[in-house]
Amino acid sequence: MPVQFSERSEFSAAPDAVFAVLVDPAFLRARAEGDETVAHTESVAQDGDATVVTTSRTVRTDVLPAAAAKFIGATAVVDQVERWGPPEPDGTRRARLTLTVRSAPVELVATTVLAPTPGGSAAQLDGSLTVRVPLLGGQVEKAALPGLLQLIRSEVELAREWLPR
Repeated sequence: MPVQFSERSEFSAAPDAVFAVLVDPAFLRARAEGDETVAHTESVAQDGDATVVTTSRTVRTDVLPAAAAKFIGATAVVDQVERWGPPEPDGTRRARLTLTVRSAPVELVATTVLAPTPGGSAAQLDGSLTVRVPLLGGQVEKAALPGLLQLIRSEVELAREWLPR
């Protein structure tokens, strides 16, 4: 049974400014770099009226709980695809996000709505995390969710830092 999550983030800039940061290749490189990242690639492409952001990160798993690291191996390749639709008349943008781990039966599927607010904009992320491991999947999902939410929050904070640029 997938674990559901919801996260709301506020920005002091309009949706178009936040979106510009989220699809900036330099921001994507900065987002991918970290102590646990061994290698990464990122690309931004247009597919009709959609903007598709694709990233791939090879990460060390020694930062994961021991049981998970043992199951996955010394490194894992995490692929993420964000498919952003065009802006609506009020500037709102919607995206579908998928995140998979190549060496493990892990999948995150979410939607993001980036909408204007009186103070700038807000991003609402709603999704589910599924780990397809018989008997242990639910436990792994619940254990992984806090770390996932912390990662999302750190990426939001990085985007906020990039906004004045």
